[in-house]
Amino acid sequence: MQRHERRLLTKAAISVEGRISIKQSPDRAWPRDHARLRVLERAGRLQWVGTQAGPHIGGTFAIWQITEQGRARLDALAPEERP
Repeated sequence: MQRHERRLLTKAAISVEGRISIKQSPDRAWPRDHARLRVLERAGRLQWVGTQAGPHIGGTFAIWQITEQGRARLDALAPEERP
């Protein structure tokens, strides 16, 4: 498992709702993790929830939720590989 995959899945897994979100920049571009999250979505490890306006003007967040397959992928890691 690549480091960014482990990092993003772990972040989703430890959240209360099992979700991870990223904020769109003011120029409407997405950070690099957006593409990484889309790859995890296509692999079935995350499920797309949608976009949501943030609590302040101009903030848009993309949201994914970890799937059972994503949790199983994290659980399969050897203890020394877990964050």
